Parts: sequence; structure tokens; C-alpha cells
Amino acid sequence: MTDLTGNTHKTVLEIRQITKSYGSTQALSEVNLRLKKGRVHAVMGENGAGKSTLIRLLVGAERPSSGEIVLEDKVVRFNSVSDAISAGIVPIYQHLTLFDQLTVLENLYSFETAAPGFKRAGTTKDDRKRAQQCLERVGLSIELDRAVASLTLGERQLLEIARGIQCKCTILLLDEPTAALNSEEAARLLTVIAELAKQGVAVVYISHKSDEIRTVADEITVLRDGKSVIEGVNLQDTSVEDLVHAMLGHEFSVSEKELPEIGAVTLEARDIRLAPGSAESSMQIRQGEIVGLVGLAGAGAEDFGEILAGARQPHGGMIFVDGQPCDTFSRQIAVSKGIGYVPTDRHKDGLFEQHTAVKNASASILRVLSNFGFVNAKKELATFESHFEDLNLSPNDPQREVQNFSGGNQQKILLARALGLSGLKILILTEPTRGVDVGARDKIHDAILGAANDGKAIVLITTDLEELTSLVHRTLIVRSRNIVNEMPGTCTPDEIAIAMQAKG
Repeated sequence: MTDLTGNTHKTVLEIRQITKSYGSTQALSEVNLRLKKGRVHAVMGENGAGKSTLIRLLVGAERPSSGEIVLEDKVVRFNSVSDAISAGIVPIYQHLTLFDQLTVLENLYSFETAAPGFKRAGTTKDDRKRAQQCLERVGLSIELDRAVASLTLGERQLLEIARGIQCKCTILLLDEPTAALNSEEAARLLTVIAELAKQGVAVVYISHKSDEIRTVADEITVLRDGKSVIEGVNLQDTSVEDLVHAMLGHEFSVSEKELPEIGAVTLEARDIRLAPGSAESSMQIRQGEIVGLVGLAGAGAEDFGEILAGARQPHGGMIFVDGQPCDTFSRQIAVSKGIGYVPTDRHKDGLFEQHTAVKNASASILRVLSNFGFVNAKKELATFESHFEDLNLSPNDPQREVQNFSGGNQQKILLARALGLSGLKILILTEPTRGVDVGARDKIHDAILGAANDGKAIVLITTDLEELTSLVHRTLIVRSRNIVNEMPGTCTPDEIAIAMQAKG
């Protein structure tokens, strides 16, 4: 078999018996992986299985404890990520590495700008033409001189992928690349990946989304507890059940979710304007009720969530909690009113990455946990131990720095923070299962339903329409920064998708 360049699918990179330990914790144990030219190799595994550690070893961000990496038949040892990029290995992480205050053009050339002897990016017409072509390949239509800070999360993700593509890479490593993308953007990306493979690029594709993997991948490796339990098997020779069983080590079935009875109105947004001149929108959420809030990228669903959580100021309107108006509404006031929040971008708006899991979880209730200005460490740990256990934090080490957890486990820590808020009444959850595996997803759903059964009002903002329709009492459709429709919880994902895209 050959790719479009006429080359056979020869092995370009191989890792052999790789082991990585952090003190007494073994993140990887004798893992093997073989990447072939022009092939997409999927890697699956639960959160904490070792996928992100594997990527960090491949790009020189960390050193293996034992084993070897072989590139083009030569054993290599990268001293830095820049060494790996120079060798043609380009990583695209869950945690974006763009420079927010630089322009789109400057970000596209940032790898090359850092290289010795390279002049300032964008100095020639050819520079700009090549940059524009990179954007077009990932379906981005944005100005090259626009500041990256002004882009949406989905646009920034696509830009990061475009930067990787524009490098002369032979191996592209993608870690949950569609986590921040809507269905249209994700479909475009999968097309780009398939085209890159046809051109001879070897691709590692890490994802929890089995439908995407079935669409784009040729081969698959599954990690469990740091070991490769499936190694480089042709994807067509496996079933979804095979992969889930390999990931979890046991059978898994999604149980029916029974929604709780709802009570009195606890949160009301009245005559809210998202932008100057935009239409007014109002909504009410009741005790025990789970309300979906959904729209296409840029429609304003996430903006509504931020306003309800006090993280953004509206351009008009009023928030009421338990019937009482809030003349001013900020995140601090929202916390005092018992409103927990999981933001869209956990790294930018949620996590303190140099602090431990328990310190991150307790960040909103330090006054409650403190005596004479000192945090009661025992009380702090006791407050969140049960939440970590219920959410299956892996590893369940509250004293571990949050930057050393996988992306999905970082998401669990943020949810634990929201669930542990003193006097919790309301939860505003934006993409609560983004980047988590199938087992963890069910744990998070159970936590959401548990909170609703306890009488908490919940707003669920998600692009996962199957998740949405399986959990909510009703769904509010947002278009053009306005709530335009309400649909019952019995609607199907297809019906929600059609309503999101309808005109008028």
C-alpha cells in the first residue's frame, strides 16, 4: 500500500518498551507504539492511562525512565520540544500554547521565529500567502493581523493545528484536537487529517470519541493503567465494545437516567442583553431542574453561562436568586449566592496549575475553611475527599499538583470545586465532560444528577448533543446571541441540531 507521494507505509517512528515513573507512581510500563508513514494511529485510554505522558516523552518534554525511541531507524533522545519539532515531530496539546497577545500571523510563524537565523515573521508577501493557505486548510477565515486573544476557543484550537501543519512536519501528534470544536469544525479537521495522511504524514490521534476514531484512524493502540493492552491493531478488526472493554478492563453499559422532580424558581435572568443592541432574553431555572443551553459556535450559549455565573457582565437586564434582585453581579457575589461554575477554558479561567488538586478544589471557599487567616488543612481535605472519590479522580492524590493530572482529571477537579461550594444552590456547567473518557463521563453524569436530586438547579452548556438530551428536562436554543426557542427534554440530538441551525 502506498500514499499519494508513492511511498509505502514504512515505519517512521517506534517506541520500544518505554517506562516512565514519577517517584512511586508508574505512569507508563513497557509501552510499545509504531507509527507508519501516511497512516493515522489512534490512541485511546481512560483519563490517567498514560496518553498525555506518552506524548510528552515523544516530543522531549520529559525523559523516559527506560526504553528507547527510534526515529527513521535511529535511536534518538530529544533534549527539548524544539529538538523534536526540528526533527519533524509536531505536538498539538489539549492545553493550547498560542501567544494570546500576538497576531494570528505571528503565532503561525512562532516556531520558526524562535529558530536561529530566522527573520521577523510576515516580512514578505510569500509569508502571508503561505500563512493564509494554512488557515484555509483548517477551515479558518480570520484576518492574519488579528490578535489571538480576540479569537474564540474553537478558533484558537484550529489556529494551533494550522501552526503545526505549516511546519514541515513528518509526524503530527494530536491530543483531543476536537474537544473545543463544534461538529462542523470537527468534520473539517478530520478531513484535513485524512488529507495529511494521504500526503505521507504519520499522525497520532488521541481521542475519547469513538465515532471520530472510526472515521479517521487506520490503526489503534489502547492504554490501561500505563500499559498497552492493544498494540497497533487494524481498526477494522475491532468493535466499539472491544475498545471500551480494553480501556476499562470490564464490560460497560450506560444505564437509564431518571430525572428528579423540579421545585420553585431559584435562578432567573430577566431581559438580558449579551451585546449592545442585541435582543433581550429571559430564562428561569427551578430547584432540581437541569436546563440545557445550546447553540452553534459564536451564537452566545457560553456567554449566557458566563453571565449566569457572574463571570461576565451583561449589557442590560437583571439576575435574580431566590426571587431577590442582584443590583451588581460578579463571580464573587455569585459564589456568595451559592452558584458553582465550571468554565469553558479550564486552563485560562479555572485552574491554578502550580497548586495541588485539593487547593484548586477549595479555592472558592477558603474563608469557610480558615481559622484566623489560616486554612484548616484537615477540614479542607475532608470537604473534597468524597467528591474526588465519587468522580474517580485518577490518581486519587489530592496533594498532587494539578498540572500533573491528565486533562480529563483536571476537569474533575474543577467539578469537585463547584460541587463543594458552601451553600450550593445552582450549578453552571460548561462542557463538563470535555476531554474525559467513557467511564469518567458516566461518573460526571451521576454527579450532575445527584446534585439535581439534592435540589440544585443546573444549567448544562454542551456541544455533546447526546449528553444534552440524556440529562436535561428541557433545552433552550441560542441563536444570534438570543434565546429563540425552548424544546422538551424528550427531543433527539438530531432535532436539537436542526433547531440550532434553523433560520429566523
